[in-house]
Amino acid sequence: MQINVDRGAARASGMKRKSGNRVLALGLAIAFAAPVHAAKDPGAAILPPRANSSQQQAPAQQAPAQQQAPAQQQAPAQQAPVQQAPAQQAPAQSGALAPVQKTQVNSQAAYERLLNNSGVTVQWLWSAQRGKLNAIDDNDVVRLEGTQANFEGTLKIKGEVVSIDSDRFVFRGTILILDAPDKGRRCERTGDYEFKATGKRKYWRLQQMESCGRLTDYVDVFY
Repeated sequence: MQINVDRGAARASGMKRKSGNRVLALGLAIAFAAPVHAAKDPGAAILPPRANSSQQQAPAQQAPAQQQAPAQQQAPAQQAPVQQAPAQQAPAQSGALAPVQKTQVNSQAAYERLLNNSGVTVQWLWSAQRGKLNAIDDNDVVRLEGTQANFEGTLKIKGEVVSIDSDRFVFRGTILILDAPDKGRRCERTGDYEFKATGKRKYWRLQQMESCGRLTDYVDVFY
């Protein structure tokens, strides 16, 4: 009987140890399970990642650059044609003759003959008398103006003398022939022309004889 009591006590103590171990194991299981339940708690607040906020703001910064680029490229193209206006003013002064400042006299005898000339003619006016050619010295500039005219036509000459030599002079001005040798003809020339005396002739003859319609005009100034 002594032996049975000891065995019963041993069994009782063994059961107590097993129950204590179970309680300890259960406590540890609860302790480890607590963080898991806390992490899975649906009520916990979850903050959005910062990387998403930077990705959403990136397109907003590119918009101003796309709107300003075309405006800067189109502005110079509208101003380019304004610089072409001054090029249209060039031909305004063409054809003008410079006035003679002073007649260059290289022969005093020829100078006096010209001032005291005996008239001007063109060969087309066969029956006309010599036209009168006025020659004056106006402040060292010799000026000529004369006309020959009848029913056959008209010759007019007006201008200044650039220079006078012993056998020639240079005239700057206008020579006009009307209705000679044919009615309706008009031959007008303006510029510098040379009149020259040759041999024993008592006149200076225009050297640029052909000007209009390939006709030869003998314009002579007599002395």
